[in-house]
Amino acid sequence: MGEIGFGLYLAAVGMGTVFGVLLVLMLVLKLIGRLDRSTSVRTRIAPEPDVGTEPTADQTAADGLTPELVAAITVAVVTHARVRRSQAAPAMRRVAPGSQLFASRWVAVGRGYQNQPWK
Repeated sequence: MGEIGFGLYLAAVGMGTVFGVLLVLMLVLKLIGRLDRSTSVRTRIAPEPDVGTEPTADQTAADGLTPELVAAITVAVVTHARVRRSQAAPAMRRVAPGSQLFASRWVAVGRGYQNQPWK
């Protein structure tokens, strides 16, 4: 009976340690989130640009792209990726066709035993 009690004690201490560390980690992450949010909210406040006016130096990106140009590039990239996927282009495939017939020798042996059990 002493072995079962020791096992239960050891399991309780181990699980308590794991959940304690997770709780501390959660609290640290929440604290970091609050500190980050309080500093980033002050820096992100900016007036909304007027629609239909030329972008000012503040509204252009560091490389000189306007928001409209960035939006057009984004739409072009998304459209290009969608067209490539619909064509099933080889460049878009993750693996070569037929390469996943046998994932490994272990899988092949297991499938062989399923089809022809050994005696």
